[in-house]
Amino acid sequence: MDVILFRHAKKGFVPYDDPSLSPEGFAQSENLPELVQKHNLPAPTALWASEKIRTRQTFRGLSMAFGLSALTRPELNLRADFETQKNFQTRVHSLIDELSVTSQNQVSNQVVYLCTHYDWIEESMNLIPCDRNLLTFEFSSWAPAQYVYFKVSADLWKFVKKGVQT
Repeated sequence: MDVILFRHAKKGFVPYDDPSLSPEGFAQSENLPELVQKHNLPAPTALWASEKIRTRQTFRGLSMAFGLSALTRPELNLRADFETQKNFQTRVHSLIDELSVTSQNQVSNQVVYLCTHYDWIEESMNLIPCDRNLLTFEFSSWAPAQYVYFKVSADLWKFVKKGVQT
């Protein structure tokens, strides 16, 4: 199974709690299918996004290009104001575990694109059982529409590459 983890494209500022993408973010969204067309990434078989508008909008271009609807997954949400760090970590870890288990039980050609937020990605870098150290400077900063591509097989997520859509 392949998993490509995206930070949402560049967001606007209004409304504060759930803004849409900015014009630059919409352009990033529309250009995401080029990553597949240029063979930088495999074609998605599933699009998973948080409940925020900007994550679903980030996958709009991919959704249209590949005839897929983005599935809303609350596990990909930002850390809520009332949520403890431990509960947030548990939530992130549960989705990582779900993907690891699914990789054992599913056809190997499944390609899941995830779109989430900086805090979720930051936490996931601590939790993903990867063949590469994800706690290095290389993975410490995430620009809008940046992604990391993994090949997942049971207990190990193999790093393939990282990139950013401009």
